[in-house]
This record gives sequence, structure tokens and C-alpha cells, in this order.
Amino acid sequence: MALAQENCIDKAPKLDDVAAEMLSTDLQDWIMVNGTLEKTFRFRNFHETMSFANAVAYIAHQQDHHPSIDLTFGRCKLTWNTHSAGGLSRNDFICAARVDQLKA
Repeated sequence: MALAQENCIDKAPKLDDVAAEMLSTDLQDWIMVNGTLEKTFRFRNFHETMSFANAVAYIAHQQDHHPSIDLTFGRCKLTWNTHSAGGLSRNDFICAARVDQLKA
């Protein structure tokens, strides 16, 4: 099953480095940095940036898994990690894959 078709689970366990690296190959240009999954999206204007951020908020609410969002005019940086697991879980990759579908 494709990551974007999966749903987040409660108390998802932390992935080891090999499992996280393998899942990262299913994503579009996300990078792993110090136990997080990050990607910066660029837009033509503030309206497009906010529309994207709101779509991400919908995904986060639907999956009950929320990213850190750094938003400025024309740019939205998302950072996923699972605080309760102390690093990356499968939930982070599921949400990142769902976000990738927004820009497809």
C-alpha cells in the first residue's frame, strides 16, 4: 500500500535509521535532519502559501499528527517528527506523502 493511502496510528514507534531511510525513498525531496523530516515548498504569492498551509492543516487534523510549520510570503517549511516516539515514526512519512499529493 502506498504511504499516502495509509492512516496514522496512535503511539507509533520510533523507526530505526535503516527503516526511516527506506521510507524516505517513497517521498519527493524530503530530507531527514536530526530526527526530523523536512521540506520547503515555494509559491508565487502569499495566498497560495496560505492555501497550501491550510490544506496541510486539514491533513494534520484528519490524521491527528501535526507538523511544525514555518511560513512566510511565498514559502512554507514543514517539519515532521513524532515527539512521543522521540524521533521519526511511520506517521511522519504517511503525512509527508499525503502532503506531496497536494503539489502533484
